[in-house]
Amino acid sequence: MKFLHRHFLMLVAAALAWAAPAWTQATGTIVVTVVDDDSGQALETALVYIPALDLGGMSDAQGQFTMADVPVGEHKLRAELIGYSSVTATVAVEAGQTATVELRIKPSALLLKELTVTGTAFKESPINLPYAVAVTGRDKMAEQGSPQAVDFFKNLSASHGVIGERSSWYNANQAATLSESIANVNLRGLGASRTLVLINSRRQTYVPARLIGGRFVDVNAIPSIAVDRVEVLKEGASAIYGSDAVAGVANFLTRADFEGFEVSGAHEYIAGAGDSNIGAIWGGKIGAAHAVVSGEWRGRQALPASERDYLLQPWHGGGQRLGWSSLGNPGTFAVGAPAPWTAAIHAPRCEQFGGFRESWTCRFRYQQYENLIEDMSHTRAFAEINGELDNGTEYHLEGLFAQAEIPEWYTTPSYPPFPLTDTSIMEVAPNHPGREAFCADYGAEEGDLYYNECQDGENWYFNGRPFGNSGPGRILGRDSRTLRLAAAANGDLSQDIHFDLGLSYSRTEGNYNLPGVYIERLFLGFRGFGGPDCGVGVEADNTSLAGMRLGPLNGQVAGQGGCQYYNPFGNAIEFADQYGADFANQANPDYRANLANSPELRHWLNQEVDLQSTADLLVADATLSGTWIEDVASYAAGYQFRLLNASGNPNDEGDFTINPCPVVGDDGCSAEDRFGPYAFTNVNRPYDESQTVHRFFAEIPLSLGSRFDTQLAANYEFHDVASSFDPKFGWRYQLVESPTQSVFLRGSVQTTFRTPSLDDVNENPLSTLEWMNETGAYQTVDRIGSKDLKPEQAFTYNAGFVLVTEEGFDATFDYWSYDFKDVIGAMPHGAITALYADEANKEALKQFIVCPDGVGTGTCAASELERVQVDIVNWPGVKTSGIDLHLGGNTAAGAGEIALSLDATYTLEYRTKALMFGNLELQEGADAAGYLNFGNPIATSLPKLKGQVSAGYHWEGYRLVSFLNYISSYEDRGSLNSGNAAVEEVFGTIDSFVTWEVSFLWDLSEGVHIALSGMNLLDTMPPLVNIEQAYDGFTHDPKGRRLKLALSYKFGG
Repeated sequence: MKFLHRHFLMLVAAALAWAAPAWTQATGTIVVTVVDDDSGQALETALVYIPALDLGGMSDAQGQFTMADVPVGEHKLRAELIGYSSVTATVAVEAGQTATVELRIKPSALLLKELTVTGTAFKESPINLPYAVAVTGRDKMAEQGSPQAVDFFKNLSASHGVIGERSSWYNANQAATLSESIANVNLRGLGASRTLVLINSRRQTYVPARLIGGRFVDVNAIPSIAVDRVEVLKEGASAIYGSDAVAGVANFLTRADFEGFEVSGAHEYIAGAGDSNIGAIWGGKIGAAHAVVSGEWRGRQALPASERDYLLQPWHGGGQRLGWSSLGNPGTFAVGAPAPWTAAIHAPRCEQFGGFRESWTCRFRYQQYENLIEDMSHTRAFAEINGELDNGTEYHLEGLFAQAEIPEWYTTPSYPPFPLTDTSIMEVAPNHPGREAFCADYGAEEGDLYYNECQDGENWYFNGRPFGNSGPGRILGRDSRTLRLAAAANGDLSQDIHFDLGLSYSRTEGNYNLPGVYIERLFLGFRGFGGPDCGVGVEADNTSLAGMRLGPLNGQVAGQGGCQYYNPFGNAIEFADQYGADFANQANPDYRANLANSPELRHWLNQEVDLQSTADLLVADATLSGTWIEDVASYAAGYQFRLLNASGNPNDEGDFTINPCPVVGDDGCSAEDRFGPYAFTNVNRPYDESQTVHRFFAEIPLSLGSRFDTQLAANYEFHDVASSFDPKFGWRYQLVESPTQSVFLRGSVQTTFRTPSLDDVNENPLSTLEWMNETGAYQTVDRIGSKDLKPEQAFTYNAGFVLVTEEGFDATFDYWSYDFKDVIGAMPHGAITALYADEANKEALKQFIVCPDGVGTGTCAASELERVQVDIVNWPGVKTSGIDLHLGGNTAAGAGEIALSLDATYTLEYRTKALMFGNLELQEGADAAGYLNFGNPIATSLPKLKGQVSAGYHWEGYRLVSFLNYISSYEDRGSLNSGNAAVEEVFGTIDSFVTWEVSFLWDLSEGVHIALSGMNLLDTMPPLVNIEQAYDGFTHDPKGRRLKLALSYKFGG
């Protein structure tokens, strides 16, 4: 276990050694020998240093390290080594004399603080780096209960807007785009595409999905058993890493030096669900090289919404965004002609089925058909080989494979049938069997509720969805795969010139699918020619209000033989599937078994709309580094080439180029009807796009005396559509130096940028389904890219101080600021529809609105619009700033050591600038910090304060650690301004969220490790939020109290 440890420790040793004391002082020498206190064996690679002087190095094979030029006087000397307790000793140094010290250290579960490699082009930085990197190693993760990626980054104070536990309808700023198996990193809430994710300091490809504003890396594809630590650089780093590193960097570093064989398993109990994982890792010699191979399987059980039934909110009225649709089943009917949003005939038993009756509709609560967590499994493997050639060149090879499967993705029984409510597709003739039975119950005799409507003989038109309170939910399968191959070599061209070469290829692929009800089959079912065995088809007919007509009947008769009627009436439903409904346990007295919709009919009506997507990234880079002036200036310069290709291939049934019209195979419909052959569900457009990047970069670390270090860096990058030059200046100054403490000032100033992504410049519309307040339902939004977009640019700076004491206390305080302009995002469709509702704005905004009679006509009211088309634009900008705070310390107590820490981030502001369209303000300028920011395409939910406090006691082979996680309250402007007192009271203020976690870890001497963790022991439920699923899945955790038992066994090594 020496190879990577040696290089990690050399990082610190190099940094410490460069900062020598002033030459004017009288000095002496210290010779230190580090030995194992139990065996007396000399210990190699122990870090030996004097903390107050920032002076030290690493012991050799004989356990020795010599410190020269040590100032005269008494000094506290410290020795640390992974797997051992640290030890301190006081040594007196006399002028011109040599002091000899033996430091005996005991084996311990405590680990040396992780050493960072993130934020510099150097393998081993020649200076003390002038920026903050938050490092979390395996030891710390184990103390936190070995969290999944989504939990880890939700608890990270600098992170906002984390996906990974949210229905795919709502886990991005554009609905129905990303699978539930994906997780991200989103530093400062600036967007996941603006945080660069690395694996072993090299790039990884993005998720296989079109995303406006840029794609990001799925961190759920990285095997946790292979990860040694995660380093998070919380400032812009484009000068070091190039595009995407606007908000910062998350670097996943693997266990390259692992030796032996380890197996592990764990189960996490969650009320109503649970998580399990098993894994194994082996490391050892293969010839002269060192190899590590690891694999794991992780399974998640589905957590249905009904298991957290307080989230299943009733209908509170106007201004409520969550859980309820304006179109249900049972539904309502217009008489004589299609008329959306009317109820000449109402479902008589709306409430008993679980609906909410209003004068014009029977609302349907679809929320229970969206799991809080989906049933899924992850299979992941990672392997690497590290070695050295005869000429001293070191090489590294690695491979990663990951597969995620969601075997039973769960969704509603059907979607609302837009835009069919203003057509004659869902026409109910007087001889429809369901209507005849309905009229027998409610319109047979004069004085009955619907006597007149039943006797007049006019056609009725259904305002509802095909299936609703009857259930059941629909199920589809989803999966994704990730592949990564990488190679690197580094060595010396001469005594002062070092080279580093890298080549990597990574690929992600996966499907995203939705069920869709065929419009033409719904047309047939309403007329009695439905079902898989009927054989009657349709023909396109643009002169008809339905846009189609019956094809040849071939002797078939409606409702006879293999031909079935689809029945939209409540008499088709025996029991309600709606949680808490009266008819959930009590049979519907109107039910007629012969009128029930058969499972075969239901299956025949539905089809899968599927999109298979891939993203491939090839990266090649070369870096030269060396020393210009000994002990003063070094340099690194290099070139990087990147080639990204992304493609999407829909199945034939969901391909817009094959089926653009309501009738399958037809291509002659008008522009306003070119939404595909499904009700509500969009079809996809195939795409195949690529982007090439050339990048040149340089870095110069300078050590200007023993107290002052600087970092100069610059990056020039040009893409197919844009280019940018980004410089950086960083500094670190030792303000106070004494035998007991040191105080450092640090800071940086730089520019960063992100080029328009493949998806941003793709001019083929990206169609998703979004909530429309004006229609009270989800409808299609087309987002159209532009090749004229400017690259995003940001000016960032930070400044802070660091305090380190001899007694083990450390504190950091950093102020950070980002001034971000030309932010790429979609125009806010919700703001456009709201402004369009004002007659004075129709002329200006009609180009974005699709009415029943066409695009841009402006003839319909906002409540009647069928879809919205918006452009991808450069928003004016965002300015955000805040404070990061860390306090930590440890001290001996009894037989062990107490460790305390506090980490927190306070966002001072996140001010978005107003987006204008002509004289209209589409999005007002506002401070998003402390708000939910629903409907804002460039801001996620942003509680101002996030923090974590920990306290632990470590003794012998035991650890007892407690964490308290805090997220401050924030507000929802939309709910507060809804004009609905109930919505304002329930949802206006989102309460703070506090969770308490405790872990007990026991390291047995026989290689057995046991960990028992309790997460969220207070069983704090996430606060109610006026968004889908009724909680903020980007910020809060819906799982409640969890108990986890983890076991591992290691031998060898």
